[in-house]
Amino acid sequence: MLLRLIQYYQVLELMIVVLHQCHKESEEKWKRLSRQVTDMVLPLLAKQQINLDNQIALDVLHRLFESVAPSVFRPVDILLKALFAPPYDLTLVHSIERWLCLVLSIIRVLIAQSKEEVVLSRLQELGLAVNVFTTRVRPANEGRNKVQLSSDETFARFLLQIIGLLSHEISDSCTSLTKQSGSHAFMSQQMAHLLLYITHMFQSGQFRKVATSAMALIKQDAPEYMYSVDQINAAFRDMAMVYPTLTLQWCNVLILLNYEDQTWWSEIVQTPRKYIMASPGQDMSVSDSLMPLARCCNMEITRRGGLILFCDYVCENLNDAEHMTWVIINHVSDLIELSHEPPVQDFIGAIHRNSAASGLFIQAIHSRCENLSKPSLVKKTLQCLEAIHLSQSGALLTLLIDKFLHTHHLAVARMCDLLACRRLEMLLADSAEESKTQLPLEDLETLLQYVKNTGLTRRHARLASLLNKLRNLLCPESVLTLSPERTHPLDVTSEDIAEMVINKTFYMSIARDQCFSSSIVPKDCAILLQKLDYSDILAIMMTKEFNLSILAQCITLGKHATLALIEKQTRSSLHQGQTSVPEQSLHPLLQAAQLTLLRHINNHINMLPVPHEVIAHDNKLNSQEEQFLEKMEEFYSDTSWIEGVTHLTSTLVQYLLTLSQFPWQPNIPKESVRDISRFVVLNVEILHWMLHQDRLPSTEQLETTLMCCTTVLQNPDLFAVIGQKEHTTWVCTLILAVHQLLSSVLVIPGESLVTLPNQDSTEDQPQHSYDGFHHVLRACDQISELLHCLKTYLNPQSSDSKLPKFLGNLLRNIIIGLARLPLVISYARTPPLAWKLGWLPSPSGDMRTILPPLPLKYLQEKDVLKEFIFRLNMIGWTTRQQFEETWMALLAVLNPAIMSEEHHVSPEEEIDRTQCIILAVKGITSLLVQSTLAPESGNPCNSTYECRPRNKPLAFLHTKCGKRLTVVRDMIEKELRHLCSVNCGSIYTRHHPVQPFDNNIERELGKDGITLGQMSIESIWSLVGMLDFADHENTEGDHSTVPRERSSSLSGLDIHSCICFLLDLYGQWLSPQANPRTPLMQINETIKSVVTISDLFTEKQQFEWMFDTLLEVQRLHPVEDELVVQYLIVGICKAAAVIGMDVPVAEKVGRLLEATLKSPHMSSRIATMYGSLYILETGMSDTTKLILPVITEYLLKQLENITQINIQSQQHVLVMWASAFYIVENYQEIIGETDITFKVLQLSSSMASGNEELTPIPVYLAILRGLERLMLTNVLNKQDSETLIKLSVDRLCMPSPQRAMAALGLMLTCMYSGKQGDQYTPPIMLRQPSFEDDGCEVPMPQDPESLIIAMERVTVLFDRIRKGFPFEAQVIAGILPLFLSDFFPPQDIMNKVIGEFLSSQQPHPQLMATVVFKVFSTLHAKGQHALVRDWVMLSLSNFTQRTPIAMAMWSLTCFFISASTNEWLRSLFEHVLGRMGKMETVDCRFFCLAALDFRSQLTDDGQLRAFHSTFQSVASKEKPYADLMACCT
Repeated sequence: MLLRLIQYYQVLELMIVVLHQCHKESEEKWKRLSRQVTDMVLPLLAKQQINLDNQIALDVLHRLFESVAPSVFRPVDILLKALFAPPYDLTLVHSIERWLCLVLSIIRVLIAQSKEEVVLSRLQELGLAVNVFTTRVRPANEGRNKVQLSSDETFARFLLQIIGLLSHEISDSCTSLTKQSGSHAFMSQQMAHLLLYITHMFQSGQFRKVATSAMALIKQDAPEYMYSVDQINAAFRDMAMVYPTLTLQWCNVLILLNYEDQTWWSEIVQTPRKYIMASPGQDMSVSDSLMPLARCCNMEITRRGGLILFCDYVCENLNDAEHMTWVIINHVSDLIELSHEPPVQDFIGAIHRNSAASGLFIQAIHSRCENLSKPSLVKKTLQCLEAIHLSQSGALLTLLIDKFLHTHHLAVARMCDLLACRRLEMLLADSAEESKTQLPLEDLETLLQYVKNTGLTRRHARLASLLNKLRNLLCPESVLTLSPERTHPLDVTSEDIAEMVINKTFYMSIARDQCFSSSIVPKDCAILLQKLDYSDILAIMMTKEFNLSILAQCITLGKHATLALIEKQTRSSLHQGQTSVPEQSLHPLLQAAQLTLLRHINNHINMLPVPHEVIAHDNKLNSQEEQFLEKMEEFYSDTSWIEGVTHLTSTLVQYLLTLSQFPWQPNIPKESVRDISRFVVLNVEILHWMLHQDRLPSTEQLETTLMCCTTVLQNPDLFAVIGQKEHTTWVCTLILAVHQLLSSVLVIPGESLVTLPNQDSTEDQPQHSYDGFHHVLRACDQISELLHCLKTYLNPQSSDSKLPKFLGNLLRNIIIGLARLPLVISYARTPPLAWKLGWLPSPSGDMRTILPPLPLKYLQEKDVLKEFIFRLNMIGWTTRQQFEETWMALLAVLNPAIMSEEHHVSPEEEIDRTQCIILAVKGITSLLVQSTLAPESGNPCNSTYECRPRNKPLAFLHTKCGKRLTVVRDMIEKELRHLCSVNCGSIYTRHHPVQPFDNNIERELGKDGITLGQMSIESIWSLVGMLDFADHENTEGDHSTVPRERSSSLSGLDIHSCICFLLDLYGQWLSPQANPRTPLMQINETIKSVVTISDLFTEKQQFEWMFDTLLEVQRLHPVEDELVVQYLIVGICKAAAVIGMDVPVAEKVGRLLEATLKSPHMSSRIATMYGSLYILETGMSDTTKLILPVITEYLLKQLENITQINIQSQQHVLVMWASAFYIVENYQEIIGETDITFKVLQLSSSMASGNEELTPIPVYLAILRGLERLMLTNVLNKQDSETLIKLSVDRLCMPSPQRAMAALGLMLTCMYSGKQGDQYTPPIMLRQPSFEDDGCEVPMPQDPESLIIAMERVTVLFDRIRKGFPFEAQVIAGILPLFLSDFFPPQDIMNKVIGEFLSSQQPHPQLMATVVFKVFSTLHAKGQHALVRDWVMLSLSNFTQRTPIAMAMWSLTCFFISASTNEWLRSLFEHVLGRMGKMETVDCRFFCLAALDFRSQLTDDGQLRAFHSTFQSVASKEKPYADLMACCT
């Protein structure tokens, strides 16, 4: 039965089971059945009657032949006859596949069970011939033209014919458009098996004669009815695009057959024609075009695999040098890329063993390897060069130094340095003649000069030393040194040190040398210039040799010096009783830096071609644009010019930020405004050009360019210039470049950045005609796309956000700034969906870009309105007209008259209309709130919302101790704010006093958004005219927190009328008699809007309306609606606090507060706490006495629970602590006899001491700020102060820098507030530390026990300097001198500071040297020169014993300069500070100069003798001390 169904391969599988069973039962039966199966299957296979159409069927056939008895295949005649029989049918694909199954199964049996001699002898006797031809039918004249082939040739030709047949069939399917994809998948599998069998036959040596015949056949011309090797190669080349592994298998077969045709291998490995070496039979021109490079993965697989195979062939045939040369010259980059492959490794090893090949390899790398920007590729190259032939060491050195050593990737540079040093040591070990042969003296000197000129000597000192040593070995008659040219005055002077005078001339020479040096420390150079006059500074800065990288530091130092100068003048005028404001002038250093910067920018701008053109690289350029681009590319290709622009850009950023941080807001010189504006456009053009050239800018360059663009767009003067109509091309260029940057970073080439609703189809895409406005129209479309990106790619909360935070913030600010420009703001504010809905306005203006207001019918579309409000919130407005147009547009959506015009509105339409009204309410609320932005209303880009904190000014800060505390506390606060900065908005920071004690405690540092509690009740009273300033000033020392005018009034907006209209409309909606009834969600949004805009109220009657209306809504509204209740409670409390309450109303509000505090809804409780704060701000009254017990009970209970469990709501915790500290500070008369203060202190200490998971950083900072205010208001006693100091000392040891810095601030506040005997002095702004000012001297504790305790706390500070981060150490070192001078007598200060300076465990000796310098400066200012000299003499022996000698000499130099009274020598302190660890001639002479200066101050003979004896005892051991003694004699 099975035999009848034998044509199905499933039956063959059953036959296998039967055969196995027969084999187990009886071997004879097994053999008999095997013969029977074979006799039946082979003829059916030959007739293609068995359904073998997939790989599974073929595997079954193989297993069947493995299951039969081997004896059935002896002799092999039956197999050979079936194999060489004419194919039954080869016209269809499945016919070929079935015939191939026969061929593969027979070849597999022959390989496994027969020997070559047997197969070939039987083939010869049977007289079988090849019956597979190119025409698929036997040629008619075959008999007459038949050439008698030997058996081995017959077998070889048969295999080639099968390969030819299959390859052509498969290649036709790959190149044909009519054949179905995947129809030849099984045939490609069969081809892979066939090539695998042939590879085994040839490589194993089993069919040696067949392989030899095949070698001969591929070199002969094949008959026309036979496949030639060229035809087969062409077929495999065509199928490489689809079946790369088949092509590689064929390549492997050719390698086994020693096929070395260079044309074929050039095509496989895709050798560029200009690199192909012409063989004797070829004539190739170098000017031929390049061959097509690999453009798909499969072709790349073929190329790489082919090269690996050919490398293997070359390694097997090393006697033929031509092939190795061809691979090295043409594919050196590929060899390096594939160097991890074993055949390529063997090939590179063969190169290393051959001197000539090694030389050729080095030359090829030098000339062919051009793109070495990837560090991984450079590393592979160096690994390939590591074992190069020793005779090529000289050439290798030249390559390494010339091509790899200058890389900015330090790991690669170190690897290159190590390899070069190893080869240099080998050359030094050889004879001089051998070394000179490998590296001629001229080449060596060229390398030395290159290393010297490029500044590589310092980074690769050992390499430079070995090069110099080899050079001196090759040419001993002229010794060369690699040291840089000595230009330092102490290096080149021939004057005796003992006779040198340290004066202004000497100082100027050092300053000039440092500023002209190639290797500079910008900050040190700026400090040197700071000590000079304006004319002297300008004389140095205006020279051609001045290094521009110093300018940024000059501006930074000039800013600090300017602020210090203004404060000093203010302090002096107050001491003299003057009330006039001192002259606001810039420091000479800042003036000179400003002039130098603007001159250089002007020079660069004057070099640029005019008029300016917009260059859109992706479009065809006209003749004017091409000329402009050609001239600009001359600058772009100049590396030194681009580097100068980069330095100026970073300096310009610093300059603009500096101007914004001065209190009086100085303006940019008018003549430079246009130059700066054009300069930022130039920067963006450079960035755009680099992206077009596929040259990615560095992160630093990208950030600097974007930061420059941000600061320029946020400067009002520069913004106005860029927006002028004659600078339209500037605006288009800026928008085009930013759009290109986002496209390059975020999307793959060819894709659009975004698809707006009006660009859904290709027909909707903007088509720009190339007239005079096409760039403007394109800019309008692109700015709309960029604004859309603010919701996707540039939204920090979006999942599409892929940019790093610094880049995203900068781009957000730039896009908003560009969208506010007059040219495009009208388009930017228009929702794209409006265009799709059919809006066709008539643009106006010079550039036809000003659009009329959006009609109401479009704004009533919810999606259009939503997008309109989004763009309004992002962009704001620039003119009063824009504000009024926006107001009227949104008001039209709110107008209730529109709602009553239509009847029979469906519920769905009603919901949709209500949602539009809600969106309009949100938009109009945001519009009004943006009017409070300062300093520029309506500009969210460079402004922040007005914030008037509730905390009152502290009288303690106007005492002597308070002023000293303000100095040190402000230094900590600035660093703390920098650490906690999470500002995602404006990068442009304007001047704001630090005021660490004034801000609302619940407000997180770095967040400037609008929140509840934004305006204090006192400031609202001032705005609505309820505050009596005369009485207020009599009770408070400072009323700076009370505003007299709003920023909205400065911009000319009539906010009062807007508020009045809105309140009238809101009153109708919230009225119980509203008809139709106002929807619930509209009520919710309306109440939220009322609470938000209440900060803008200007009349008491408006708060009365607010109180009455919200109270009525609360009475009628269900209490279960927590969403509405949360806004009702805070609105009622705020209005009640402003207008005042009698006892019945207070009781009602108290019950409302008590009920809401019990709510399970967290937002309602948070709102209740803010509402209670509003009431508490009103001061002591019967109302607050009624409410206070409810609030305190809730606070104590909740805070106690929070200290035991994880925080659920951070905002809730923050507002509770703010309330608790406010009550303790301002209501001591009521709670003084209770334990509330004790409990708050206990809970705050417990929570601040908790782990970081339990107490987040914002909560921790809020607690510590609250405790500081309690200390400064004298609420806490001395015992409480000691408790808080212990807490702060404990927290100061925490690893988190934010927590440690905050704890340091608390410790200082506690210590300064504990001082007694200070008197009140007038208000003074002391923001910069002045260690030479004794006007604020404070008494010091004389109790020895107190001194010991205070010294223990100082020890904690020194420990933090050792263990903390470098920036922490810098902050602590900055406050230490003033802190030490305030709390310790000089002897204790000197002992501690000098001991730390000398400690070998101190990781920051430069900071400690600065502390010593400032402490000595304080003593000098007090006239205690003798004390300074005494301490120096006491410490001299300790300094001379310090090791190593370089550190000892540097420490002594700093020590002597600190003790000096020579102003020019003291001005050199920072210069000497930067030379730590050096022991050059300059350092030795500085040491001698400083020591001699100190010696000249000694008037006592005993001190002179001690000075001489101290250095005389060590002069014999160390040369610097001996030189000093020589100068003394």
